[in-house]
Amino acid sequence: MNPPKIFAGSSNPKLTAQISKLSKIPLGEIDLGIFADGEIDVWVKDEVNNTNAFVLQSCSPPVNDHIIELALIADALRRAGAHRVNAIIPYFGYSRKEKQTRKGEPISAKVIADLIVTSGINKVICLDLHADAIVGFFNVPVIYLTAQEILASRLKKERLTSPLVVAPDVGGVKRARNFATLLSAPMAVIEKRRQTEVRDTMEVLTISGEVVGDTAIIIDDVISTGSTIIESAAILKKQGVKKVIVCATHAILAQNAQDRLQSSVIDKIFITDSIEKNIKSKKFEIVSIASLIADCLSEEI
Repeated sequence: MNPPKIFAGSSNPKLTAQISKLSKIPLGEIDLGIFADGEIDVWVKDEVNNTNAFVLQSCSPPVNDHIIELALIADALRRAGAHRVNAIIPYFGYSRKEKQTRKGEPISAKVIADLIVTSGINKVICLDLHADAIVGFFNVPVIYLTAQEILASRLKKERLTSPLVVAPDVGGVKRARNFATLLSAPMAVIEKRRQTEVRDTMEVLTISGEVVGDTAIIIDDVISTGSTIIESAAILKKQGVKKVIVCATHAILAQNAQDRLQSSVIDKIFITDSIEKNIKSKKFEIVSIASLIADCLSEEI
């Protein structure tokens, strides 16, 4: 068996380089390009025969391009003779469609999982999926990581007095409960009704649980347009909370989310580098997941 190599897709080369440095797995040389008609071109330039190959790609915008690029890299590695091809997917796209909520909808997460595995992936390493059930969509072994301990460790340095962990919706109760346990804090849940006919919109209803303490910590897996956490923070401030902190693993920050979050009542936002973003707002702080993934890879080689 030849030494392992890690390859970077175009979505997050900085994170890949950090993981390579920490894990001491050398970066593989790969050429990624786009034809004039928009088709993606991949060329694995390194020798990978009989190698345990890792490829890191987040399904961040442009989501479809990054998914196809991941599939093409996997196929290229397999055809070049890689012993095993392991996909590191810090952010898995289409994960918000893990079930049918009405007739006529696809189970998008399952479709994408099948596409990725069919391209030649032998194992998947992923992080904080929108729904745990998605792990079962992959017909290969999955290592499921979470950034909760890393985010909780960073929050503890803030020395917050009597914090309250808040789930921004009922679907995030399990995530919030685990985070509350890490911080030894009570928990509350914001119940909301999402308008299925209008994408990325929701209506806040009520808060279940006593709103206690000076600081509320909203924990979520994804920040997309920011609407959910902005409205959640506003209702918490109306309930007398003095400070609102947000923790989220994946910062998509679609449309003008950064500007909207900057002008909101939220005081601080902690995110990870699962998605490579140009952060301009001073409210944001990035907590790296490089060591988490590097430690995982060290156990795999």
